[in-house]
Amino acid sequence: MPCSVSGAAPKQDCASLPRPRLYLYPECIGTPPWQAADSARLNWLWLALRKSEYRVTDGACADFFFLSNYRSATKSSERVATLLNKVAAAYPYWNATSRRHLILMPCDHGPGDCMWKRNRAVFTGVPDAANGLPGAAMPFSSPSRRSLGFVTYNGDPGRWNVFAPGLDVRLPSHEMHECGPFCGLHRLPPKARLAALRRHSPWYDGRMPAQRSSREGACASAAASGAWLSAPRRIELFFAGRIPKGGPRGDVFRHHHARERFVLIDSAHERTSSRRVSAASDALLPNRSSRADWFPAAMADSEFCLSPLGTNEGDSDRFLPALLYGCIPVFSLADEARPFEEVLPWDSCSLRVHETDLPRLHTILASISRAQRASMRRAMCGVWPAMLWTRLGFASSRPRGEGYLGESGRADALATFMAVLRRRVEADAST
Repeated sequence: MPCSVSGAAPKQDCASLPRPRLYLYPECIGTPPWQAADSARLNWLWLALRKSEYRVTDGACADFFFLSNYRSATKSSERVATLLNKVAAAYPYWNATSRRHLILMPCDHGPGDCMWKRNRAVFTGVPDAANGLPGAAMPFSSPSRRSLGFVTYNGDPGRWNVFAPGLDVRLPSHEMHECGPFCGLHRLPPKARLAALRRHSPWYDGRMPAQRSSREGACASAAASGAWLSAPRRIELFFAGRIPKGGPRGDVFRHHHARERFVLIDSAHERTSSRRVSAASDALLPNRSSRADWFPAAMADSEFCLSPLGTNEGDSDRFLPALLYGCIPVFSLADEARPFEEVLPWDSCSLRVHETDLPRLHTILASISRAQRASMRRAMCGVWPAMLWTRLGFASSRPRGEGYLGESGRADALATFMAVLRRRVEADAST
């Protein structure tokens, strides 16, 4: 496809095309300055969008316009400006749309860490013709002024992530992510990972989509049984991962490392003299060093699973495996956007605890009754299938047509991404 409107694709009958209608700028338009370590993390999504039934070749029909990510070894605000200048010069769509341009953001620390320079000075590299407003493409602009949306893993509104609800879109992790559906299982071969996930997840009953009625959801039988929903679990709060001295992870460890039934494991230093492990960990998980599947086993035996931001404000990815094992996610930022929050009932199946309330986290969790916990687990049925990229292949050795846990994929993460965009189109049409 050409990099200018001359010789562009033939006009399409816009009214006959399903929504949301997506226009993908051709790859020859430019090279955004991603850091090499993160540059390819969303290439799979770009390929999926190219094959999507919602992709249009006539930009005049589009509801949203996508810019891809490419491999590069640097990050540069100036190169972002060059890219957007090319778009504004070669295509008429930037000024003709309002906050409908989206760029794939592969870095889990946000645009200020893997694309733009970490500089909060006024960004003058992109003229008004490309912005629509002065500085509006700069990630640190006011969310109400920024015209370029980010498709990202991180919902943190502060620091380098600057997530703007209603403009940006937060995605769930995919299976190649360090903490996607196979979180804690990457030492195992693909087939063994899938077997461990199914063995410990309460949602899996051994049936595949072809064995279910058209009206039956993937978690219908497990949810209807009810017994496991209210059954007590040995661990009250679980977290395993790097635990620095500061930040939410460090705060939780500092205040609760001696707390009964709080399993907090600093997996980065567990085998060193800097070992930081809560008092209850060895008693409740005595054989974890000899079990390759100890991580999912622990989540499946936990009432709540902490899902804090990562080191240096990386994405809070523990929510995904938590949902898959029926463990109620606890987000440690009160204003953090959760994946596809516009269309999913997150408040019914997770907690958001303000950072200042982390010292009394034990009191907050204790106040949630057994009936409330069962209700929150039941509500997970409306969320966890939307967190899985079921219709995308990856490398999990799942036979074609099989879900991770028996889900069909009709309402998977890709379908839910489209539902978010469709909701925005409908909201704009009603105003």
